Amino acid sequence: MPAWPVFAGIDWGGENHQLCVVAPDGKRLLETRVSHDVAGLHQLDLHLNGFGRQVPIAIERSEGLLVEHLQATGHAVFPVSPRISARARERYKVAAVKDDRFDAFVLADTLRFDHAHWRPLSVPSPLLAEIKALTRDRDRLLETQQATESQLRMILEAYHPAPVRLFSSVDRQITLSFVTDYPTPANASRVKTTRMAGFLSRHHYTGRVPAQTLADRMRQNLLSPARQERSRARASPLSHSPRCCSF
Repeated sequence: MPAWPVFAGIDWGGENHQLCVVAPDGKRLLETRVSHDVAGLHQLDLHLNGFGRQVPIAIERSEGLLVEHLQATGHAVFPVSPRISARARERYKVAAVKDDRFDAFVLADTLRFDHAHWRPLSVPSPLLAEIKALTRDRDRLLETQQATESQLRMILEAYHPAPVRLFSSVDRQITLSFVTDYPTPANASRVKTTRMAGFLSRHHYTGRVPAQTLADRMRQNLLSPARQERSRARASPLSHSPRCCSF
């Protein structure tokens, strides 16, 4: 490993990043905050370039626009797992209080002590960097889709559970079309076999479940909030207990 003149730590965030630079003896040389935009990253470059063309930087990230920017400008990026950084913070402070300046300092100072045992991220080729960006975006889209599906399922289970039971999954287009055409239990209660067959044909249903089976399945799960409340009241033992006398 080269004899680094300084060591840096960045506590990254969605809107701002906290930078700390320490000397080999641990003295803090710079503490500043930059915004996550074009102007902020340019300011970050100016700060880092003041300490040399290649600065070792510890950060709790191994991918992302900030990491790619630091590598593109020639700096050595050392990814630190959140578990390691949490243990490192315990060396300096017992209380687990979020402090961006302190966290950036811990990263820089830990890199100062342990850099000989760490390996910087390799700089990917332009093609590999593009592929990593695409896969990262795909993963985020899948996470958003799964979160939206779970939210829709929860809403339907609480208000209109019949569409959840009809088809194989909530995120299928046929399920979303049914919710759009019959958004309430009252609308869905009018769907019999003939109307269900028309709905399936209109939306080009490719499943193997016949319309009559789907119509029966829907009626079995056709609960409205009012009916649910009445069902709970009938099932509750309080509804069969004698009234207490008032004093």
